[in-house]
Amino acid sequence: MILDDDQALIRRILKGDRSSFEQLMKQYNKRMFNFIYRMVRDEEVAVELTQDFFIKIYTVLQKYNFEYKFSTWAYRICYNLVIDHVRKHPENVDSLDHDLLSRKLLAKTDQVVREDGFSNLEKEEMRDYVWGVVERIPQKYRHLILLRYQQGLKYEEIAEVTELPVGTVKNRIFKAKELIRREIAEDGMPTQ
Repeated sequence: MILDDDQALIRRILKGDRSSFEQLMKQYNKRMFNFIYRMVRDEEVAVELTQDFFIKIYTVLQKYNFEYKFSTWAYRICYNLVIDHVRKHPENVDSLDHDLLSRKLLAKTDQVVREDGFSNLEKEEMRDYVWGVVERIPQKYRHLILLRYQQGLKYEEIAEVTELPVGTVKNRIFKAKELIRREIAEDGMPTQ
């Protein structure tokens, strides 16, 4: 059996190499934190849940099946952790924690353009705006968009993580994109 880089790390961790677990944490910390943060929209909670995720991974690592990609297994654990938190704290889920910049105002702001003509600020603002829209869609769609476009998982991997049929994943992602397009159009922003 040929092991990928994650699996080789896991083998070393299971043999007692603590530095390999630290390396695994470094590789996955930002990805998992970003996923969790986009779901719970609270930095303190995201930090806590990220720590809980790594504790959970460490305690159940011996159950990992090397026939499957580690990242899919890890996302499944992370997803379950977040869903459990959301179920226990529903009051924080679908409300915005702070006032966002008006999207129309954002579209009218002066753009900072570097000498080479590349508009970094405009791209960053647009990205932030779109993620702000994603944060406003219902959670059953939001987490799929995050897994697909923020974490880069394939439909089959998302289906495995969420335990939904692939067809349902595709359908919900399609509906989520429609909701996002509708929000953007309502804000008077171009959708193409």
